[in-house]
Amino acid sequence: MTFPKLLVTGFSVFPGVPVNPTEMLARELERNPGDIAGRCDFRAAVLDVEYSTIGGQLARIAREFAPEIAIHFGLAADAKGFRIERFGRNAASDSQPDNTGATWTGALVPGGPERRQSTLPRAEIAAALKAAGLPVTLEDQAGAYLCNAVFYLSRSGTCGKFRPQMSGFIHVPQLPLEDGGIPGEGTRLSLGDLLHGARLAIATCVEHWQSGQMSE
Repeated sequence: MTFPKLLVTGFSVFPGVPVNPTEMLARELERNPGDIAGRCDFRAAVLDVEYSTIGGQLARIAREFAPEIAIHFGLAADAKGFRIERFGRNAASDSQPDNTGATWTGALVPGGPERRQSTLPRAEIAAALKAAGLPVTLEDQAGAYLCNAVFYLSRSGTCGKFRPQMSGFIHVPQLPLEDGGIPGEGTRLSLGDLLHGARLAIATCVEHWQSGQMSE
C-alpha cells in the first residue's frame, strides 16, 4: 500500500479576527495526529496572512515536504459548518488588508487562468461529514482574501515545487466561546468537531488517492 505525503494548512490570526480556529486545528493535528500517521506521511502548517509571502511560504513547505495532497483550511465568519469550495479565483479584493496592512490588486498570477478548480474529492468528503452528523455544504468559490489566494496558488503550480496532485480549500466557522472562540451568532463547530471533520476529510482524500494509484 502506498502512503501519500499529505499537508494540512490553517491560518494565523488576522485583522479583526483575534482567534483563528484553523490555526488551532493545524497545531492540534500536528501535536496529536493519531491514526492519521498510519494513513499517510503527514505534516501540518500555519500560514501567515500576508500576500507578499504566501507564495514563498508554499514554496518553502515544498522544499522541505513536497505534498501529494494538500487540504487548506480557513475561517469564514458566515459559515454554518464545513464549506468545501470548488474554485479559487485569480484575483483578490483590495478592501481588506493583510497582517502587514497591505492589500492586493490585480491577478494573483499574471497571465494565469481566471479560475483553478479543486481536485479534492469534494462529494465524497461531504458524504463522510454528513454521515458523521457534521454540517457541510458544497460552495463555488473561496472569497477574495488570503483563503482564495492560497487555494489558487496551491493549484497554480507557480510556487516552486509546490504541486500537489490533489488540493483544495475548506472553510470552517468560528469556534464557540467555550472552545476559545469569540462572541457571534449562528451554528458553530467545537474544536472537537473540527478535528473529527478534518480527520474524515484526510481519510477520504487518502482513500481516493490510493484508489487512483492502484487503478493506474
